[in-house]
Amino acid sequence: YQRRVRGFLGQADKVKVFEVASGTGEHAKLFCNYFAAASWEPTEYDESHMDDIKAHCKHLKNVKAPKVLDISKDLSEWGFAPTHLGKYDVGICINMIHITPIECTYGLFRNMSKLLATGGLLFTYGPYAVDGVISPQSNIDFHNSLRQRDPRWGLRDVYHLKEMSEKEGMKLEMVIDMPSNNKTLVFRRLPPDSDTERSVREMSIKSVEAR
Repeated sequence: YQRRVRGFLGQADKVKVFEVASGTGEHAKLFCNYFAAASWEPTEYDESHMDDIKAHCKHLKNVKAPKVLDISKDLSEWGFAPTHLGKYDVGICINMIHITPIECTYGLFRNMSKLLATGGLLFTYGPYAVDGVISPQSNIDFHNSLRQRDPRWGLRDVYHLKEMSEKEGMKLEMVIDMPSNNKTLVFRRLPPDSDTERSVREMSIKSVEAR
């Protein structure tokens, strides 16, 4: 996974990274050992994981102190100021989208569009549906088990995530197949006056006019 990310970033490993849903900090530890010059900012909804993140990353000088974050909330409600607002090179979100309410995914794109610099990349990782189809059977079983645990959870469709991203000025640039029937989705923050942003804005205006 780290090699995939480097493939997009080239040799520019002095990147500013904002991670959503850091869990226990294992991702930060792995990545920052690989990108020694990266500045990594971990966040996590579950406050009980703050000590875990600190423990995993205690010897890594390039990992900032973790922050508690509900990504479904707007950036103005976070209670802390991101270090590099509008200047992050990379956003990372691993194994969150399918085990949270859809409001968290909306919040992910809405807030990443403000955090990332133009041209910045958001990497999301996990199992997804594609054009309404979940496969193989193990992913279907996993999706059903998630729905039983919480009806708001479940595998999201790549097409719908693409639509969400475009409404926030981002573009799905690549879908990469990964082991264990997972995928990495790569989204890019577009310039403010890009064709995609203009078309979404025009569609919104027409929708309002049609009411």
